[in-house]
Amino acid sequence: MSRKARNGKAYKFTKKRHSGKGVAALALSFVPLILFFYAVAYSFMEGGNAPREIGCVGPAAVLLAIGTLRMSIKEAGKENVIKKEPIAGAVMSVFMILGWGAVYVIGWIGV
Repeated sequence: MSRKARNGKAYKFTKKRHSGKGVAALALSFVPLILFFYAVAYSFMEGGNAPREIGCVGPAAVLLAIGTLRMSIKEAGKENVIKKEPIAGAVMSVFMILGWGAVYVIGWIGV
């Protein structure tokens, strides 16, 4: 009878390490999400008439998301690095870029 894979011998040690910049990119990718909720909530509370400063939050968040996407891709391309954090940061950054893009498109269309 064959042994199951989880019988204590199915693991492998690796020399890969966690990427510090990858973890930082993942953490920084949540900042545009926080700014998104802040801007939407503030605009909603003002009845859609938020001040000009809130309008500046969007481009700043998009630039931050692009920066974290760049950092994530750069770190995911390195060898001997565990790629979970950089890939998660890249996915989160792409979602934030698409989310902010949708907000601007909806604003331009006037829905």
